[in-house]
Amino acid sequence: MLRALLEDRFKLRVHREPKEVPVYFLTLAKNGPKLEATKEGSCVPIDANHIPAPIATPGQPLPNYCGPRFQLRGLTATLTSQGVTMEQFSGVPLSRMVGRPVIDKTGLASGRYDFQIDFEYAPRSGPSSDPGAPEPPAASEAPSIFEVLQAKLGLKLEPGKGPGETLVIDHVERPTEN
Repeated sequence: MLRALLEDRFKLRVHREPKEVPVYFLTLAKNGPKLEATKEGSCVPIDANHIPAPIATPGQPLPNYCGPRFQLRGLTATLTSQGVTMEQFSGVPLSRMVGRPVIDKTGLASGRYDFQIDFEYAPRSGPSSDPGAPEPPAASEAPSIFEVLQAKLGLKLEPGKGPGETLVIDHVERPTEN
């Protein structure tokens, strides 16, 4: 609906173009993975293309769905993942944590894993140019996500360039009157 409104009122025309963008490649660290395989039946896998509707039967608990759970306490974050594939982990959860797309290059495509990691989750912004702006909070004692991945899970994030896409505005006009 919003897209149709923008196209109608602003005569907005856009297209997407493929582009090389900064990414991280999730790879195996020097000593290999330190991941615990998910126990059969410990959680219910979810297909992202067919998400089930919650079944609320009185007196019955909801199924324990596989996936990541994120919790933030101050500057320390805890990521608990149950029944997660490396492709799922490198997708949304890890990409959001490091601020750029993450592409799975571990070769662990078929396995599902359980893990819990604690790490520093501080805003990655530079110092403010506004002299009246509050100071950023002090760093936590927790290690960075990069350190935890390598030490605890045997995984590594390597910077590189990879496929992405940009949104190009072809045409836009002042909006028409109501």
